[in-house]
Amino acid sequence: MKRIQPLKGTRDFYPEQKRVLNFIINTWEKVAKRYGYEDFDGPMLEPAQLWQMKSGQEIPEQMYVFEDKGGRVVAVRPELTPTLARMIAQKSMELSKPIKWYSTARCWRYEAPQTGRLREFFQFNIDCLGTDNMLADAEVVATAITIMQEFGCDKSDFYIRLCNRKLIQAVLESFQIKKIPEVMRIIDKKDKVSEKNFKEMLKEYKLSESQIKDVLEMTTWTDLYKAKKLSLSEEGKKGLEELEELMKYLKAMKLDGFVKIDFSIMRGFDYYTSTVFEVFDQRKKFRAIAGGGRYDDLVKDFGSREKVSGVGYGMGDVVLELFLKEIKKLPEISREIDYFVAYMKPELVEEFLPYMEELRKKFSVDLDLMHRGFNKQMSHANKVGAKKTIILAPKEWEKGEIIIKDMKTGKQEVKNLKRFLREDHQG
Repeated sequence: MKRIQPLKGTRDFYPEQKRVLNFIINTWEKVAKRYGYEDFDGPMLEPAQLWQMKSGQEIPEQMYVFEDKGGRVVAVRPELTPTLARMIAQKSMELSKPIKWYSTARCWRYEAPQTGRLREFFQFNIDCLGTDNMLADAEVVATAITIMQEFGCDKSDFYIRLCNRKLIQAVLESFQIKKIPEVMRIIDKKDKVSEKNFKEMLKEYKLSESQIKDVLEMTTWTDLYKAKKLSLSEEGKKGLEELEELMKYLKAMKLDGFVKIDFSIMRGFDYYTSTVFEVFDQRKKFRAIAGGGRYDDLVKDFGSREKVSGVGYGMGDVVLELFLKEIKKLPEISREIDYFVAYMKPELVEEFLPYMEELRKKFSVDLDLMHRGFNKQMSHANKVGAKKTIILAPKEWEKGEIIIKDMKTGKQEVKNLKRFLREDHQG
């Protein structure tokens, strides 16, 4: 029979790969809990309309969509934020504010697999909803920085690109540009195309040479000096105030050194209304490690009886793992077993089984199931990462004793079995 191959853009998680994924997920969730966020999840399948309403152009084009047996147009989730907004909208009046939730979701997007991007991936989402205060934005950005630090990264490894959509839109309006949403989508693609193609894309929307020059210059701004000199709309002034307030909080947290103001950052989703940010590696070898922003209208658009603004981001496991490997910050994650049971005679195992089940109430315990020779059992104990091995030897067993071998040091000691079971011997 011909072997069936996995689908393109998916992954098989053998135990060694799953250990790496678990390490990443556990780090994400550890930081989220430290900041007071609570775990949630939503369905893998949703009405396709959920993402077609607000996710911009790219996501609906990449969704796995099908018609189910009831004639409903259904999508496999490509991201989690609209699901979050729908869930909040359903119970917004009942939920205590602020709402601080996180989730690690398995997501799907039908696109060409490439470095750092697959069709199936895990994405960590963290969101704070129910407040317009920029302190919430600062806290959310802080969780991203803390996560990267938990992985052993510092300022030489990564940075945060940060700006404000209200402010960027106001700057574009000051250039007398009419088709702002279309131009913002083009700016979002600037890092992915050549300057020549970028200019051609802008020309398609009837921008003059002068306007194109202004847009190109704006995308190089790394501070607020030039923006402050412009005649901004009231919305633009509000965006400027928000960004300055956010930077003030990050400075108070002593995290501003990780942040760079960047007027070329847009984020592709249409629902972002204020803060936008991305986590990037310093050498820009990879695509964004994480990205997000503030969405003030999304929950309301999904039917909430009250406005519930939010701010959050997503961080995918694929590009993060590649990045950590590149900078040698992904530790060797071996399998760990507290005790492995090796025996010199098979009949000893049957007598030890009830004691082993008692031991398993506290510790992870493995044993040889194949009745291999003793030396091969000890070799297998090393392979499975056993910290210690319980050796069942006929002479000691007759006296109610077992041999405990520390697999790291090689030290062995003989212990009374019943006393050993009573001890908190793994500390």
